[in-house]
Amino acid sequence: MIQKRTRNQTSKLKKFGVRPNTEAATMGIIRSCFSFIAGTVCGVYLAQNYKVPNIKKLADTAMVMAKHVEEQYRKPKKGKDDDNYD
Repeated sequence: MIQKRTRNQTSKLKKFGVRPNTEAATMGIIRSCFSFIAGTVCGVYLAQNYKVPNIKKLADTAMVMAKHVEEQYRKPKKGKDDDNYD
């Protein structure tokens, strides 16, 4: 037989962070992981059935372009003989 808790006992448990029902804790884990699992399943489906761009290749191309722009527009280094201290 399950013993029912009084309001005072339940409030004491909540005060110390104790969950009175373990089924609620299990449900919280499932609920929090549901969006991650659903996203993973959808991602796998899309990757297998549609032409999805390779993100790593796009990132590498962007890095090469960024390095090129940086080298092209970088300020010229001052030489050792340059005595102009502005």
